[in-house]
Parts: sequence; C-alpha cells; structure tokens
Amino acid sequence: MKVTVRLLSGADHLSQILTGFQMLSRENKLTLDILDCRKDSPVYQEAFLEAQVNGIRILFDLMDGYWYNRPETVFPLYHSADIVFKRSFSSVKNSEVFGAFSEKIHPLGFNYHVFCPGSPLIGTTSKIGFLKKRIKGVTCYVSDYEAKMTHVSARPRILFITRLWDPAEPVVQTDSELVRQWGEINEMRMLLVRKLRAAFPEQFIGGIQDSPFAQTQCPDLILSEHSTWKRIYLHRMKHSEICIASTGLHQSSGWKIAEYLAAGRAIVSEPLCYEVPGPFQAGENYLTYTSADGCIEQIRTLLAHPEQILQMGQRNRAYYDTWLRPDQIVTKALEQAKILL
Repeated sequence: MKVTVRLLSGADHLSQILTGFQMLSRENKLTLDILDCRKDSPVYQEAFLEAQVNGIRILFDLMDGYWYNRPETVFPLYHSADIVFKRSFSSVKNSEVFGAFSEKIHPLGFNYHVFCPGSPLIGTTSKIGFLKKRIKGVTCYVSDYEAKMTHVSARPRILFITRLWDPAEPVVQTDSELVRQWGEINEMRMLLVRKLRAAFPEQFIGGIQDSPFAQTQCPDLILSEHSTWKRIYLHRMKHSEICIASTGLHQSSGWKIAEYLAAGRAIVSEPLCYEVPGPFQAGENYLTYTSADGCIEQIRTLLAHPEQILQMGQRNRAYYDTWLRPDQIVTKALEQAKILL
C-alpha cells in the first residue's frame, strides 16, 4: 500500500504523525512517499499534515485548540479532506467552528515532539513567532521517551518543569482574550512551582525554564540551563513517579502528557478540555486539580497509596502502547478511515 504524505506547515507539531508513518514504512506495512510542501504553503503558519491513501485524503490538524493564524486558509483544507483527525477535539466546538464539516472530524489524541531517523524535520525548528525556540542539539527518538514503572520508591519523586509564555509576543497583541489566557497560564504555573517546592521540598524536582520574560516574573523559580536540556529532563522524568501537567495554549493538552504516558508515569493534571480516543479517564489514568492547593491534595492522595501510583503508571504505559505510540496513533487513524494495514 502506497501512502503519500504532504508536509504543509512549519510547526514542530507535525513530527509525531510523520514519525508514525515512517515507523510503519520501516515495518514494511506501507510504502511511503514524503513531499515537503512547506515552502509557500498558505498554511505554513499552522500545523497541518496531509496523507493520501488509496484515493482517500486524510488531514491531520495538530493545532493547539481552535485558534488559527489565518482561518481563511484552513477551511479549504477541511473542505477537500475525506476525513480529518484533530489533536484538540471538541464535538461542540467542531460544530461551532466547522459546521457541516464537523461530521468528518475525529479525535486524534495527545501530541509530542518525537522523530524517526531520516525525518526531513530533523534539524529544523518552528519559525512561527512564539513557537520559535532553540533545541539543545538533541533529536529525540521514540525509545528515548519510553520507560516502564516497575516499583515505587519509598520517597516518590514529583516532577514539574515548565515554561512561561510572553504575552508581549506580536501574535497575541491584537487579541486581548489571548493576552488574558496567557497571563492565567503563567500565573498558575508559577504558583504551582512555589507550592510544590514548599509542600515537598525533598521530593519535588522542577521550576521554570529560563527566558527573558521569566527573569522579569519569577527569577527565584528559574532552573539552570543545563537542567532543562532535553536528555536531562527525560532522565529526570523517567526517575519521577508522579508528573504534573498544566493546561497548554488555547486550552490544549500539553505535550508533556504524551511524554509522561510514554514513560508510564502517574499523572496529576488540570482537567482536559479536549477529547482523546481510547480508554483514558480521570481517576484511572490521571487525577485532576483546578487550583495549586488541589494539586497538592491529589499528590498527597497518591503518596498515601503507592500502589495507586504503580497501577496508574502501568495503565498509562499500556494506553501509550495501544493508542499513542507514533505508529499506533497513525494505525488507529487509518483504521477509522477504513484503511487496513
């Protein structure tokens, strides 16, 4: 079976789905042709990848929420697609934003930044305003994220390494609602770090990634540059039993959730605003909080029942293996499109 993948956007968000197709190609389950269509693409500033299989046009929308830089360039893609898989999926918002197109939209699932050897995305980073970032010379492959929890230590570690979003970025200056949302995200993240440090001084690992904006907001919470290098972070994640997640931009599920699932960690997260496929439920795969104090309470609940930490970690790794590993998330999408490998 031949699959033609068209890279339509310059965002890092595309890496997971492209990796999934490349893995399936390496497993000889399909023949893959990758077309780099990013140059002069009308949706370069978004996060879209398109696949054509057996005459079926499949669109992958990896955007954070339902906010698009140029909505007028997005609707033609939805119109021409036979089926759409959307990372940030809400049945209600689909109807509000896409109307009749909503019937062809399906939930894709969590997203993270991962590569397959030979990816045309390796060595490139997003050049989209607030998404532009420096990668510490590290390309992370699927196995780099994976781990399994086999036991819980006597003093379980708690991890929350995060960043702040600068509301002075030009991309949000014309939208007062976005400025407000970014401010709320930043306030929650700073408060979480302060509360976690105070509540679990010997078990908590975390802080805020260094940036000019962070230096003006919370210089006391900033981590050293070395401690935020990707491989250092992954090592710490794999050795932390409880990992904290907070809401991302446009109410999206942050990439860290997918990373935690790949490593089979127990998760404490703000409520998820978007739907994901498969058996992923609050209380089973993660505990929720709506305040910093609520986060502390949920962590204490897990610490009081270490067997729950282990069980949650094992459930999360099982979910990853079936629904989220790059080759699996693509396989599930193809199955919904009635394409069997």
